[in-house]
Amino acid sequence: DTHGHLEDVLWIFFKYGPPSATNRYLFNGDIVDRGGHALEILLLLFAIKRDNPNAILIQRGNHEDVAVSLHFGFRAELESKFQEHFGAVWNVCTQIVFPLLPLATIVTGPLTGGRHFGVLHGGVPVDCPGQVGPVSLEDDIRKIDRVRATMQSMQDRSDHILFNLVWADPCDSAQKKMSGHAGRGNRFTERETTEFCERNNLAFVVRSHEVPRSLRGAAAAHGGKTYTVFSASNYMGTVGNRGGVFLCEVNKGLQLSEHWAPPWKVLAEMYETHFGSGADQREKVVKSWEAPHLSLGQEDNSANTSSADSSPRTAARPPAEARERAVDQILQFVIERICESKDQLFTEFRSLDASMTGLLPRAVWVEAMLRLLEPLCDQVLNVGLLEQLAQRWGVTDPVGYVRFLHRFQIRGHEGVREEVQPDLLREVSSLRRQLVDAPVMHLEHLLDPNGDRSVTLGEFQSFLPRFGLEVTPLQTSVLYEMMTNFTQQSVLTLDSTIVCLALMSRDPPPMNQWSSVADKIGHAVSSFGKSYAHAFRLWDTNCDGYLSLAELHGGLSQLLPPQKLQTLNVAHFMQYIEGMGVTNQRISIFEFVRAVAPRDWAMQLHQALLKDLLKRVWICRPALHALLAKNDPNGTNRAKVKVFHSCLEEINRQLEIRGRPQLSSAQLQAICEIASQGQPWVAYEEFIRGLHVVDVDAEDTR
Repeated sequence: DTHGHLEDVLWIFFKYGPPSATNRYLFNGDIVDRGGHALEILLLLFAIKRDNPNAILIQRGNHEDVAVSLHFGFRAELESKFQEHFGAVWNVCTQIVFPLLPLATIVTGPLTGGRHFGVLHGGVPVDCPGQVGPVSLEDDIRKIDRVRATMQSMQDRSDHILFNLVWADPCDSAQKKMSGHAGRGNRFTERETTEFCERNNLAFVVRSHEVPRSLRGAAAAHGGKTYTVFSASNYMGTVGNRGGVFLCEVNKGLQLSEHWAPPWKVLAEMYETHFGSGADQREKVVKSWEAPHLSLGQEDNSANTSSADSSPRTAARPPAEARERAVDQILQFVIERICESKDQLFTEFRSLDASMTGLLPRAVWVEAMLRLLEPLCDQVLNVGLLEQLAQRWGVTDPVGYVRFLHRFQIRGHEGVREEVQPDLLREVSSLRRQLVDAPVMHLEHLLDPNGDRSVTLGEFQSFLPRFGLEVTPLQTSVLYEMMTNFTQQSVLTLDSTIVCLALMSRDPPPMNQWSSVADKIGHAVSSFGKSYAHAFRLWDTNCDGYLSLAELHGGLSQLLPPQKLQTLNVAHFMQYIEGMGVTNQRISIFEFVRAVAPRDWAMQLHQALLKDLLKRVWICRPALHALLAKNDPNGTNRAKVKVFHSCLEEINRQLEIRGRPQLSSAQLQAICEIASQGQPWVAYEEFIRGLHVVDVDAEDTR
């Protein structure tokens, strides 16, 4: 893997000699993404291959894929370099070049000592549908139609084989194989590697795809049957790993060599002064640079296949300032993965929060973040980096995980009006603060002006603007639909609406020693078949819209046996309820509901409100762009809203096939509103290119 590290490619050529018919290079995929110079690497390699076809071999990695390279940096790199003209280069790369790259190579001949070995980007395909025994390079892999994306619906055996060729990883045991590998290919064991090698007459397999955990340039596994080689040194500018190259030299056998690429200025000086020199002179320059940086204590190229799994030594780390700058480079990447995984992260955090406080100890939060995000961050995320990011984000101990997840959002381009794409959780939190001390009759009149004890969509759309909420009717429909889904009502009742509005907030209701008492009282209210709002009205005997201490005592006397009521300090309990809003010697209906409603209800509403409306569009950007371009044969970059809507419906059908949640009718219309900005058409290139992830808390501090 070189992942846009042009300095590593140039250093490898400097160290081992330029490519030629007698000094051949095989690049094992993942040339693009992560780093900022993938395009230059591609141009350099293909220019060399054009002039000397036998000098360069290029295989496909999991990042040489339209969906992956859209998310992980290559598309953004092209946009930054070509601006509005990037589309032609992007299409050539993703639609023509990437799908035609080879998937596997067999290396043999005098350079290998007569041994055959296989080169795959990810690893050995296992557990594919219909697979009996190991996959055959000749019978299975050669017959794959390579002109397809690696990440798709996986509807046939070839899909699975292709996916695992570029995504699979080795594991040490059958137990680890079964432990799950979210977002990655199937794991393969030593036994499966051995069977694959025997089936295909190979001595071993060389693969790439991940930074060795030892931070060495290479690592051995499966008793010397699997070697991982990773060539991008100091990956992403922060990992601190050595780069590795697998050498096949006459009279030297097979060797694993490591390197540490110099920075641009040093590299440029070396090329200018020494690139035309002989191999001996270049070797002196290489040793002069790498000796203090690698600190190997041995000759660089002495790590042969018999010692590649020796104990790791400490690799040189980049300066602190450089590591700090590197965090900036990957910050966006990490928060994008957070946005894509919000639902899973919330579920994980909630499972670790037995009391439903909305808080987690920071150490527990770190473990959960790593457990869910590390497989998605492809060796980028580790404890040290996460701690750095947490410090930048101002993450406290304990961590308020609702606010943490809320701060990262998928947004349209910068020109979208706030009311067209509102921050719903923030808007309803603002609404709750305005209504927290409102008398119940005033609130009911505003929500239900015709007095039929229900709140229709139209009534709800008329209600929000009264409190300065910047939400369009279509976006309000999405919020209303979320509330009806929660309550399982086609039309909201008045009491259900009050419950939702009282509980929706960026902060769960506070907890103390009175929380368990409130929970029992809420359960008692429900056991009598009453809603919380209905109980509040019954207890409000003077009909002033609030509960006094005497009214609270009277209401509790209807629920609790006399002996239990005598042991309850009602005045202190009232203070707990007032802590949900305003302390003023009276209890509002919002304060009452927040205190006695099940905490799980609040958590469910939080999770629903954290969902990004544009998430599915974000994830399906390549497919949506392809559909829109197909409907725009003249390349006008415009699609009528009706056409845009139909393309979203097609995305929905694809989501259904894959068993993933679909967009509702209200969500489809709301997305069309965001994309069109009130126009009868959508400038779809600008819309798709403008989708981005933001840290709203960071924006607030600017």
